[in-house]
Amino acid sequence: MKIDLRKLYASNSLPINEDIQIPADMYEKMGVLKMDTVSVNGIVSVNYDDNIELNLHLKGSFVMPCAITGDEVNVPFECQIEDEISENSLNNNFFLDLLDILWENIILEIPIRVIKEGAVTKHLKGDGWEVAGE
Repeated sequence: MKIDLRKLYASNSLPINEDIQIPADMYEKMGVLKMDTVSVNGIVSVNYDDNIELNLHLKGSFVMPCAITGDEVNVPFECQIEDEISENSLNNNFFLDLLDILWENIILEIPIRVIKEGAVTKHLKGDGWEVAGE
């Protein structure tokens, strides 16, 4: 998702209402099996210091394996991004790619593991070991 900085500085703000697809190579490293399109809504604006302010709302879902059964579990997420990007960090580019910023915030919503509702552990003992209590 790229923002044309010339258009942004000319109008001082741009509304964002897009659905984006996160590339599979980004989320597969995090234990996520599938990721639906992410809805991005909000506004990108220029403040009095000529820095870029992001006020975005993200909503989507991803699929992770259940830690007990291995079944697929749908995990919805929602997050708010309120960030400021310094004009100096833009390196005279004409476009601002928001994908990395969006991904940094989505990654914070990914749990370490998920357990499917109603999942039951069946094997509480094995060869030479057993679970005494939980």
